[in-house]
Amino acid sequence: MGFHSKIDDKELETLIRQGMTTTEIAKYFNCSLGAVSQRKKKLQNGIIQAVTITKGEEVIDSHLNMVSELRNINQAINEELDRAKIEIEKPEADIKALQEIIVKLSAEIRKQLALQASFYQTWYKIEGYQAFQDEFLQMLEEVSPELRDELIARLRKRKVLRGLVQSN
Repeated sequence: MGFHSKIDDKELETLIRQGMTTTEIAKYFNCSLGAVSQRKKKLQNGIIQAVTITKGEEVIDSHLNMVSELRNINQAINEELDRAKIEIEKPEADIKALQEIIVKLSAEIRKQLALQASFYQTWYKIEGYQAFQDEFLQMLEEVSPELRDELIARLRKRKVLRGLVQSN
């Protein structure tokens, strides 16, 4: 284990939350920068997995509920549209009024489809942003753990890093 046995994960997490840099943490634990970086990476991966599992399920459930509701609304509109189409075939039907209803229902279906497409586009953008951020922070960690820590500390102060983003 070497240096790793000296680093307590709970204490490391506390120091990170206090804004200490990798260099300061290495001095605190009296170990190498590499040992701290490796331990931080292990801790970060554990946090990301835990957040992904807990929050991811909530987000997915919420997203699926929205999509499900849109489908229910769309189904109800389609049923009304089918009824209007049947009524328009009857000799005593008010064709002009039914045509107006059909046009309005068709427009509503288009709105529902656009909303659903918007959900999927937003979901895709969030996943892309997260992948870019993870890759960028990993590359920065490889180049300079101290610079990465400083950048994260500054972004946190400006409240740029938030939500599911874990960047310890």
